[in-house]
This record gives sequence, structure tokens and C-alpha cells, in this order.
Amino acid sequence: MIDRLTSKRTVLVLVAVAASVILVSGSREWVSGSTSDVVLGAGALHGRGSDVAPAALAAALVGLASAVVAATAGSVVRVIAACSALMAAALGAVVVISVLVDPGGALGRLAVAGTGRTGTVAAHGRVGGWAWVALAAMLVMGIGGLGALAGRRGWRGLSSRYDVAEPAAGPASSASAWDQLSRGEDPTAGH
Repeated sequence: MIDRLTSKRTVLVLVAVAASVILVSGSREWVSGSTSDVVLGAGALHGRGSDVAPAALAAALVGLASAVVAATAGSVVRVIAACSALMAAALGAVVVISVLVDPGGALGRLAVAGTGRTGTVAAHGRVGGWAWVALAAMLVMGIGGLGALAGRRGWRGLSSRYDVAEPAAGPASSASAWDQLSRGEDPTAGH
């Protein structure tokens, strides 16, 4: 059972699905609320995931890229990439949790960014379901990163068909092809 959960295919599917869900949730509404600023006036605010937590989307992309690297690289790079996927999931979870804990602050920063001012505006907000979906997907991506760390010893890199071909056995030429061309000889003659 553990071998199946830490297999390369399972880890890649977990991380790819989680990253896709996070990226899709970034285009959906995470928080909504209102503000009553003197300059902005009273109004309703709606914050998409990409507006209130762009770092979560970046973490999803880093996690996805790290999983692909872990699946295709050698053993040392595989450990580094698996740790990178795990850290990206942790960072993304922290960013999403910060929005969940203070939705009004996230909306206040969004309102200020729209006016070109600095600082924040007092806003009252409530969290939508997509922020919770993004948090769950970050946790799944973290589980995928842990699976990559746990199962890395049983994984292989790419097959040998992508390796550079060995030179053909035969009489070795003492001069390189460039040297032969410089002397006016055809390096392809005799092949």
C-alpha cells in the first residue's frame, strides 16, 4: 500500500491535480466584503485568489515543476526537488491561511492597490469556499511532496534512450572534424 502511495505516477498525479485546482481557484472569488473609506466611499469588494494571494499560485507552479524534476532527475536532484515541492506547498498553505484568518485585511490591501495608495483600508470581509478548496489542494500537494521524499529510492530517472550515444567503434581519427576541414579534407568521406 505504501509503495503505491509513493510511486512516481501517484505522486505526479497528486501534485498535478492539486496544482491545477489551486490555479483554477485563483480565478475564483476567495473573499468578499465591504469598505467605507472616505476616499473610496462605501462599496462592495470581491477578491479573486490571484488578487489576494498571488504567492499561492506561484507556489502551485513551483510545486508542479518540482514534481516533474523529481520524477525525471537523478537521485541527488530528486531529493532537492521533492523538498522544494514540500516547501512550496507549505508556503502556499501559509499564504492561504493568512487570507482565511484575515479576509478583511486581504480586501483592504486589494482596495488600496486599486487606488494607487499605500497602506491598507479597513474592510469587513468573509471567506468564500474557493479559499478552503485552495488550502485543501495545498495540503494534497504537500502529501505529494512527502510521497516523493518517501519513495525516491524506488524511482528511476529517464530511460537511457535520452542519453548521448556512444561513439561508434572503429578506427579513431587523430584529427577532429574541424581540423580535417581546415586542411581541406572531407571529414564525412569514408563514413
